[in-house]
Amino acid sequence: MQKLAEICIRRPVFAAMLILALVVVGGTSYLRLGVDRFPSVDLPTVSIRTLLPGASTEEVETGISRRLEEAVNTGEGTRSTPRGR
Repeated sequence: MQKLAEICIRRPVFAAMLILALVVVGGTSYLRLGVDRFPSVDLPTVSIRTLLPGASTEEVETGISRRLEEAVNTGEGTRSTPRGR
């Protein structure tokens, strides 16, 4: 490392060209880097729809949907999202 410092002090043009070469190689590598900024990710989701013909929305919610939601949410890593969000 000390040898490189001595060479760069004695030959400043060589030091400048060395730095320029590193910048050019780094810039070229960066432009060729194949990183997707917005990768397509499929998140696992489950949608359950409850229907009870002839019943009001409140009856369906209290009688069916809440019981079903409690049963489904017992799994690890699950969370419920209220309807309409």
